[in-house]
Amino acid sequence: MDLATGQNLIKQKKFPQALKLFDDLMKLDPNNRNIYFYLGRIYSELQNFRKSIKFYNKFLETNKNSIACILNLAILYLNIGDIKNSSKNFKKLLKIDKDYIYAYYGLFSLSKDLIEEKDYNHLKTLLNSQKTNLRDKSLINFIFSKRERNKNNIKKELSFLSEYHEQSFRSNFSYNSQSQFYYEKVLGKFEKKISFLNSSENYLNIKPIFIIGLPRSGSTLIESLITSGTKKVKTYGESNFFNIAIFDQIKNIIFNKEFDTNKVKFEIDLKLIKKEISDRYDLKSLQDDKILFLDKSLENIFNINIILKIFPNAKFIHTKRNLNDAILSIYFSMLPELSWTLSLKTIKEYVRNYQHTITYYKNKLPEKIFEIDLEKLTSDPIKISKDIFKFCNLDWSRGALNFYQRKDLFSKTLSSSQIRKEISKSNQSKYDKYYFLLENN
Repeated sequence: MDLATGQNLIKQKKFPQALKLFDDLMKLDPNNRNIYFYLGRIYSELQNFRKSIKFYNKFLETNKNSIACILNLAILYLNIGDIKNSSKNFKKLLKIDKDYIYAYYGLFSLSKDLIEEKDYNHLKTLLNSQKTNLRDKSLINFIFSKRERNKNNIKKELSFLSEYHEQSFRSNFSYNSQSQFYYEKVLGKFEKKISFLNSSENYLNIKPIFIIGLPRSGSTLIESLITSGTKKVKTYGESNFFNIAIFDQIKNIIFNKEFDTNKVKFEIDLKLIKKEISDRYDLKSLQDDKILFLDKSLENIFNINIILKIFPNAKFIHTKRNLNDAILSIYFSMLPELSWTLSLKTIKEYVRNYQHTITYYKNKLPEKIFEIDLEKLTSDPIKISKDIFKFCNLDWSRGALNFYQRKDLFSKTLSSSQIRKEISKSNQSKYDKYYFLLENN
C-alpha cells in the first residue's frame, strides 16, 4: 500500500477504492501532505466538493506555489459557481507564472472584463513567440476568437478559431483514428464485427439511466433536472466507464501495426466487463433497489447493446437539438479531449455515424429510448421535465426546476455557468449567421 498504487487507482478512475487506500495512508502517515492533494482530487471526482476544497487548501499550507493544486481549486470553484474564489485562484496562478495561459483562459471564462488590454498584448507576444508550445498557442487563439465574437467581428473570429482547431489537432497526441473507427463504425454498425464471450446476469434491481447524444445539446441540463428533483438518483457525470472497460479489452488489437479495419474482428468478454463496471460504479453501495444511478457519458450511444447486456433494465435519454446548431456549437467550443471535434469535417462525419446509430436503436428499442428536443424542453420545461421523470419511473417535484438555486450543483462541462440560471427559451437564431460554414465543408 503506497502512493503509487493510489495514483494508479485514480488513473483508472477507481475512485472509491482510491479513497479507501488514501484514507488508510493518512492514518499511517498524517504528516504526508501529498496525501491531501490526492484526497482533494478524489473527493472532487466523487462530487464531495467541500471536502475536496478542504484537502486542497490543507495541501497548500505547505505547498503555497503548487500550480496543479491552485489550478484544481480555481476550476473547482468555477464549476460550483463560486466566481470570487475561482477568480482569486486564477489570478494567483498568474502571480506565480505570468505566462500561464490556462489562467488567462480561466479568467476569460469567468468574465471577459477580467482580462485587460495589457493582458491581450502579452498574450499576443506569447502567440508570436517560438518558445510558446502548440497547445498554449491554440488556447490563445481560442481566447482571441471569443474576443472577436464579442466584438461581432466574424472574419477575425473565424480566423482565430481556425488556427485554434489546427493547432489543437496537431498538439492532441491522444488522437487515434483507429480507436475512433471502433467506436463510431464498428459499434455504430451494431456489432457486426463483434462476438461476445460469457453471458451476463442482472445486477440486483439497479435500473440505471444513461444520457446520450451530441455535446452541447442539453445533457447537463437534464442531469441537473433529474438530480434536483429526486434524491433517489446518484450521478456519475461523464464517467466514460463503459468506454474504458471495453477499450481495455480491444486496445491491443487497435494499436497493432497490422490493424486492418476491413478484416478486424473483436471479442468482448462480458464477464470481465461486468466485473470492471461493478467496481467502477461501486455497485455494492447501490444495493438499495430504490437508488438508481445516472451516467451522462454521451458516447455511450455506441455502447447501447453492450450496456443492455450488463444492465437489462437500463433506460436511455437521448437529448438532441437543431442539428446545424449542434454541429456549430461543437465547432465553436473547446473540446480537445474529443478528437473528432477538431474540424468541421470530422464533426460532420461523427454526426453522420451518430445519426445512423441512434436511428437504428430508436427503431429496435423504442421502449428503452426517450428522446428530448432541447428547444421543446426550454419552451415548456414543466411538461417535458414531467415526461422525463415519468419515463424514469420517478416522482416529479418542483425542485427539479429549481436546480439553479442549488449550492452543491457541480458541472465539469462547458455548461457550468448555464446551470446557475433558470431555464430560458433557447436562442434558435444564435448560429444562423454561421450556417455558411456548413456549406463549405
